Amino acid sequence: MFLFKKTVAALLAPLPLSIVAILLGLFLACYTRRKRAGHLLILIALTTLTLFSITPVSNTLVASLENQYPSYQPQTTAETTHIRYVVVLGGGHISDPAVPVTSQINPSTLARVTEGVRLHKMLPSSRLVLSGGKVFDDQPEAETMRQVARIMGVKEGNIVLDKRSRDTREQAIKIKSLVRESGFILVTSALHMPRSMALFEHQGLTPIPAPTHHRARKQALSGPAYFLPNANALLKSEQITHEYIGMAWAWLRGQI
Repeated sequence: MFLFKKTVAALLAPLPLSIVAILLGLFLACYTRRKRAGHLLILIALTTLTLFSITPVSNTLVASLENQYPSYQPQTTAETTHIRYVVVLGGGHISDPAVPVTSQINPSTLARVTEGVRLHKMLPSSRLVLSGGKVFDDQPEAETMRQVARIMGVKEGNIVLDKRSRDTREQAIKIKSLVRESGFILVTSALHMPRSMALFEHQGLTPIPAPTHHRARKQALSGPAYFLPNANALLKSEQITHEYIGMAWAWLRGQI
């Protein structure tokens, strides 16, 4: 079921879905009598792919999730005295001893670990929980995250690893057994935070959200190129699609 979920999510991303639709449209237009339907399908696929590849569109979609939770900024000591853990969710890595460990985790995970370490250092009595198991790699992601955290100056005794969780739901279940009734901060990408909060709250947990790695930051118009299709905008659209598919899957499975 885990691999099925990953496969479906990958196929429903804008790029592969559009390619499949275009190929189907070409087949209908060239080899059947339903040429008009084929042409229409191609037009819809190309239009959709173009829209998903434009920065204003992708930023608007991303902001719909990222803006749900503000950045965490403790105002008083009283707000932090009950916090015992800073929990960081992994976002992907590829083990490769030929490159530095900071290049083995993807940009999302690096941003999450960096923010987690920052908050941990603000809260001297806290412990840093790094969560991420083996998905398509021989080494647990949490171990790679631990190496990065150690480089950033976190003491080994202040690190707790969750090496078994493969997805956000499994992370929520595992973290529940780790933190129990203790207060904790949850660090993940701003885009991933709404789904994470829903899954954690379904487990009866009340984490303090600390989103990071914001993709829809305010930016000045960069001329006509801002409105032209580009790979970065398409990547954002694929990430937002992944999140909505993940939430739909969790809802259908009664996980949120």
